[in-house]
Amino acid sequence: MSAVRLRRLKADHERLSEYVRRHPRLKLIQAEGDPPERYQLEMQIKSVRMVGGELQPVQSHLVEISLPLAYPRTPPQCRMLTPVFHPNIAPHAICVGDHWGAGESLQSIVTRIGEMLAYQSYNVKSPLNGEAARWVEENKERLPLDRVSLLVEDEQPAAVGSATTATVAKPTPPEIRPANPSTIAPARSDATPQTLSQRLAASTVVPPVPPQPQTPPPPPPPTPVMASSPATPPSAPAAPQAEAVRDLVSIVCPHCNAGYQVSRDSSGRRVRCRKCQQVFVAS
Repeated sequence: MSAVRLRRLKADHERLSEYVRRHPRLKLIQAEGDPPERYQLEMQIKSVRMVGGELQPVQSHLVEISLPLAYPRTPPQCRMLTPVFHPNIAPHAICVGDHWGAGESLQSIVTRIGEMLAYQSYNVKSPLNGEAARWVEENKERLPLDRVSLLVEDEQPAAVGSATTATVAKPTPPEIRPANPSTIAPARSDATPQTLSQRLAASTVVPPVPPQPQTPPPPPPPTPVMASSPATPPSAPAAPQAEAVRDLVSIVCPHCNAGYQVSRDSSGRRVRCRKCQQVFVAS
């Protein structure tokens, strides 16, 4: 026996034994060889058999699986040791599939046989039992005969929208009470029930923030008044011109001695010399 075949047979035996141990409807009756090359399994699955021209229900089945020398390049040889009425099962063979891959496990073969016995799987287009194929066509409303899942618990897909799906109870969030109930305003009679986030927000008491004394902003610095250059007084009218002359005073830039005339209102204010661009106080 090659090392590759030896490793494959050992791996198949370990996985199949674990699968049968975990599934309540399967039982390993016999395993021949070391490592095993022939298995006999009992399946507790509801199906039918033909007895005296009449169909009778049957609950227990014996299946034999043999691994040929070319396995896993060639598929296992499977047959029923107890009679069963199915389109794809004959006394000498079980049609486990037209396509076989070397990576397929023995567990998948056992699962497929169980689904066939339960009439969860069948093919009426190329049957081994034509009478069973005709019976299936006439009784599709009765199928499957058994709704058992051939998958173990951690392999079963989650049921969606099923009435029998177990509902996992969600933990109820603890009631949140405010630290100072007197600070919470009473709820209105027409208020809708609050969500958890709203209850959390309502139960959190935020202390009032005392008003901070406002410091008045510092006064802006005085804007320098640009000294106006001497202008030629207009010729008319005479009276306003005399009044304007009386409102003007003469100032001298202390930096460059440039002379200017500014209004009396500008006395004591800072002005900028147009000649040297220095700022000084008009006086």
